[in-house]
Amino acid sequence: MRKSSLLVVLFLLASTTCFAAIFPQGRGAWPEDWPKELEPLREKSRTLGVGTGIQESIYEIPIPDRETFDRLWPVILKLRTPGGPLKLYRAGSASPKGWGDLLSNKEPTIRIYGPSGGLSLAEEIDVQNPPDFEKLIKEGRALKAKAPWPIELIQKHGKLPEYVTSKKDKEGKLRWVAADPTAKDQEVAGFFNRARIDIELVVDGKIIDLNRLRFPDGVKVIDYRFDEEPASR
Repeated sequence: MRKSSLLVVLFLLASTTCFAAIFPQGRGAWPEDWPKELEPLREKSRTLGVGTGIQESIYEIPIPDRETFDRLWPVILKLRTPGGPLKLYRAGSASPKGWGDLLSNKEPTIRIYGPSGGLSLAEEIDVQNPPDFEKLIKEGRALKAKAPWPIELIQKHGKLPEYVTSKKDKEGKLRWVAADPTAKDQEVAGFFNRARIDIELVVDGKIIDLNRLRFPDGVKVIDYRFDEEPASR
């Protein structure tokens, strides 16, 4: 019988065991409970399921006209987690650094980084006979990477850490704790799972026109439109 001893947290997405892989889909596979205003664009969007050391889902929503963007922008602002930056790219420019052909700045686009919706476990399982994962979650032996997040992670004004990782508490139950993939000398036994929903815009000046946009108060804008080294404002 084939078993997998998990010294690190196992990530499972859509009931498939995934190790250090990226899964593109030719549709917007965002959660069904996201705003209904996004639904007409689902089949024309793209999804990138990231299953590397960082676990997240990236949704690229191409915007066909200004009216569509104007209708969606208030919805996107409500979907976005407070506290995260807003990144800007220029339509027709190179892909975001490090992503190659996996992401595209070819056309006006709303790009959303969200939780993977996958599972984290820290115990041995039989991959040929998977357990009842809902039962494991109820018993504190597994966690699902999606909202609602535990109240101890939620900061003032609804802010969340960008990433979390799972850790056993004193009772041996798994809990989400804030984690930083860029921090040195931190003890993380598993994956970094995205908690915060962040937004990027690929701007063309016509369909997505910054002069007509309303930004959230206090948001940090990181501008990559004219240089790989971003300008913040």
